[in-house]
Amino acid sequence: MTARRRAARTWSTLALALALLVALAGGAAATPRWDVVIDHGPLRVSAEAGLERDARRVAARAERSLARITADLGDLPRPAVIDVRIVRDSADLADAAPEGRGAPRWAAGVAYPDVGVVVLALGRGGQRFDVDKTLDHELAHLALGAAVPGAPRWLHEGFAWQHAEDLDAARIETLAGMAWFGSVIPIEELEYGFPAAEAPASRAYAESYDFVGYLAHRGRYADRDDDGNRYAFQDFLRELGHGKSMDEAARAAFGADLQELFGEWKSDLSRRYLLIPATVFATGLWLLAAVLLMIGWWRRRRRARATLAQWAAAEAAADAARVAVQAPPAAPPWGEPDPLGEQDSGDGDPPPRWIN
Repeated sequence: MTARRRAARTWSTLALALALLVALAGGAAATPRWDVVIDHGPLRVSAEAGLERDARRVAARAERSLARITADLGDLPRPAVIDVRIVRDSADLADAAPEGRGAPRWAAGVAYPDVGVVVLALGRGGQRFDVDKTLDHELAHLALGAAVPGAPRWLHEGFAWQHAEDLDAARIETLAGMAWFGSVIPIEELEYGFPAAEAPASRAYAESYDFVGYLAHRGRYADRDDDGNRYAFQDFLRELGHGKSMDEAARAAFGADLQELFGEWKSDLSRRYLLIPATVFATGLWLLAAVLLMIGWWRRRRRARATLAQWAAAEAAADAARVAVQAPPAAPPWGEPDPLGEQDSGDGDPPPRWIN
């Protein structure tokens, strides 16, 4: 082997070793340091330095939220351990996740039910998240994962939203668009997983939230006045947790299989959102009618004021004419003494004209 080849091999080996060291150093630097740790029995909260207050708040809320969430799951198994990890920015979620699991780039929090881990971000780019709602949402994932290990993704997302509801105009717009354009994702596709693209994921999330919300308020029968006080929904989850298939659990709890329930929800979705344009149009007509009535009332009032002003002027002219006719003249029309006036008789003071 020539000296040139030995030198080339040596340099290649050194370059490979250097690249490996850089990769290891970069991986170590990217992993957050858990300088704050709070242990509450099976609940463990870890956070980056400077987040002690957030960690204490999360630990206190997690215990209360779990008690409320597990009320929907009855006697089903609960998470043995819960490991909550808090980072400042959502860009660090993937680094804080269990090894090799990663995290969606748009997430505010991620749950890993099979290992009992929840990763929360306080914000993104200086914008603060609602950490309480994110925590409740992710804890619901953990609770359902322990109770119903084989639960499909749509049920996970819908159940989590039930325990961390929020009013989202974008979600309402998405549901309205799905109703208007018939772009509902079939339940079979939701069972296999959510689309990877963000826009379809938005539809999948909105559909899951709304469908599970429909199930939670349906009651035993398809009666809009009977919400069952969530009993039928809780029974559905218990049946799944005890090993029943999706259709078996649905028939036992709701008296209908999953496809029938999905069809009911689609009809309900259309009833709620297809009526919005008609309602808006009718409201617009009412507003237009109200505006026209106000304009008509204003014009009539203005004409009435003008008429009253004319009447007042005519009455004033008539009164002036009557006064002019009835008033005596200021002086007799002749240039001689008034024959009806008092005359001096030359006999002293005149007698009084009256005595009171």
